[in-house]
Amino acid sequence: MMSNLSSWKTRLGLMVLAWVAVSAQAAEPIRRDWRSTDWDLIPIQSGGRIKPISAFAAELVLHITSKQRFEGWNPSEMLISIVAQPKEWREKPLIKVEREDVKKQLLLDLKKNRFSPGELFSNTALLQYASRMGGGMESTLAKAPDPQANPREEELKRILDRLSAFHQLITGQAWSLVPVGGELAWQPVARPEDQEGAQPRTLAEILADPSVAGQIRAKFVAVMGAYLSDEQASFEKAASALRADVMAAAEVASPGFAAATVSKLKAENIYRDTRPFHWSWILYFTAALTFALASWLGTQRWKWGNGAGLTQMIAALVLHTLGFSIRSFVAGRPPVSNMYESIVWVAFGAVVFALIIYAFQRQRILVGVGSALGAFGLLAADAAPTLMDPGLHPLVPVLRSNYWLTVHVLSITLGYAAFALSFGLGNVTLFRFLRGSGVRSSEVLNLNQLTYRAMQFGVVLLAAGTLLGGVWADYSWGRFWGWDPKEVWALIALLTYIIVLHGRYAGWVGQFGFAAWTVLCFSSVVMAWYGVNFVLGVGLHSYGFSAGGQGAVGLGVLLQLIFVAWVTAQFKGREKASS
Repeated sequence: MMSNLSSWKTRLGLMVLAWVAVSAQAAEPIRRDWRSTDWDLIPIQSGGRIKPISAFAAELVLHITSKQRFEGWNPSEMLISIVAQPKEWREKPLIKVEREDVKKQLLLDLKKNRFSPGELFSNTALLQYASRMGGGMESTLAKAPDPQANPREEELKRILDRLSAFHQLITGQAWSLVPVGGELAWQPVARPEDQEGAQPRTLAEILADPSVAGQIRAKFVAVMGAYLSDEQASFEKAASALRADVMAAAEVASPGFAAATVSKLKAENIYRDTRPFHWSWILYFTAALTFALASWLGTQRWKWGNGAGLTQMIAALVLHTLGFSIRSFVAGRPPVSNMYESIVWVAFGAVVFALIIYAFQRQRILVGVGSALGAFGLLAADAAPTLMDPGLHPLVPVLRSNYWLTVHVLSITLGYAAFALSFGLGNVTLFRFLRGSGVRSSEVLNLNQLTYRAMQFGVVLLAAGTLLGGVWADYSWGRFWGWDPKEVWALIALLTYIIVLHGRYAGWVGQFGFAAWTVLCFSSVVMAWYGVNFVLGVGLHSYGFSAGGQGAVGLGVLLQLIFVAWVTAQFKGREKASS
C-alpha cells in the first residue's frame, strides 16, 4: 500500500496545476469503469449555478466532443481520466471540425472530421486566428449559436472555445470546487495566485496548506492519485472525503446550503443516470408500432393489441412526466426556456391531448398518432444535443418571472402541441385519401372530426398565449405589441388556423381540403416556433435564438409539401375520372 501511495505521489507532484504528463509517448487512456456516488454528487459551481459533478461532466464532455458519450466513456470518469492522463487525451481526436472551408483554412485533413487537441494546439493558422481574437471571445458552453453570425467564424470560435475548455480542465481552472462565498463566487482547484506558466507546487506544499481551500485542493489531488494508482477503495474513500469537505465549506460560506441543495444534487444525478426522456421515446415508439399492428391485424385477430399499446403509452407518459418534474424541481422553473425543453414539452402536450380526446371519442388512431408524435419529438431532442442543448441553465433576466413564464410560454407551446396532433391526424387522413377513401367514407369523416377537435384546442391556447404574451411584454418592455418577428409569426399562425376552422364551419373547404390545409398550416407553426429563432434571428426574443438544423427542417417541410401536392393530384385525378 505504501509503495503504491509513493508511486502516485511522485507522479502527482509533477501535475498539480500544470498537470504535466509523465509518459514519454501518448497511449490509449486507461479506463477503470468506476462509478462512485460520492464523486458524482460533489457540488461544483458552473454555468451560473451549483450542480453535481456528474452534470458538470456531461455538459463539458458534450461541449468538447459534440457527443453525449465519447467512445462509450461515462462522462464523470472521462473527466477524471483527462485530468489524470492528459498526455494520452491530448492525442485523442476529441474536437469536431465539420466545415470544409475551415479545414482548408487550417490546413487540416479534409477526409477527417475529428482532430486531437494536440494537433490543434500546434496549428499555426489557428494560433494566428486566436491572437487576432485576443481576449474578447466569449465562452459558448452555455451560449446558443447566433443565427446571424458568419458560419465559418462561428466554427473557428467553437474550436478555440473547446480547446480552451480542454486546457482549463487539465490545468484545474475549470473545476470551481472551492466554496468561498455565494453560489457564483466559488474558486477553481487551481489557486487564483497560480498564474499560467508558474512553477507547480510540490505535493508536500499542497498537503501542508492548512486552509479549508487548501485541504479541498489536497483531497482533489488524492482522488486523482487513487485513480492513477488503480485503487478503487482508496478512490471511493477520497471522493467521500472530498465531498464532505466541499459540503462543509459551502455550509459555512452560505448557511442553509445543504438543506437547499442536497436534494437537488441527488435529483439531478438521478435524472442524468436514468435518462427518462430517452426511455420514454422508446416506449412511445413501441406503443405506436403496437397500435399500427393492431390496426393492421384487426381487433378480432389481435384483441389485446389496443390494451398493450395503451399500457406502453401510459408508461412512456409516466417517464415523460418524471423527467419534466425533475427538471422543474432542479431548475426551480417550468422547463420551457429553450428549444430542447419546448420540443419535449410539445411532445408531452400532443400525447396528453390525444389521450383526452381518446377518452371521449374512443378512436384508436388518436393514441396511435399521439404516441408517434411523442416518439418523434423526444427522439429529435435526444438525437441532436448540440443543436438543442439539454443542459439546465439559469434564465435570462427577462424570463425570471415564473408566473408569466408559465401562463404565456406554456400556453403557446401547448397550442403548438394541439396543432401537432391535428397535423398528424391530417397526414393520416391524406394517406387514407391516397389509398382510395372517398370524401364521405366514415373513416375520413371521423378523422376530420378528430382533427377539428384538436385544432380547436390549439386555437384557444395559442390565442390565450398570444394575449398573455402582450400583457407580459407590457410588464417587461413597456408596450403590449411591437410587431416583433416572434409576435408577428405567432399572430400569423393563429390567423391561419382560424381561417381554416371558419372555412370548414362555413363550408368553404370540403373534407379533403380541410385535411390538406390542416397539414399545410403547420408550416406557420414551424416558422413561428423554429424559423424566427433559428433562421431570422432578429427581434427582442433574442434569448431564444440559436442556429443549426436548417437543412433538416427545410427538407422536412419540402417533403411535406410534395406529399400534399402528390395526394392532391391523385385525388383530383380520381374525381375527374369519376365525373
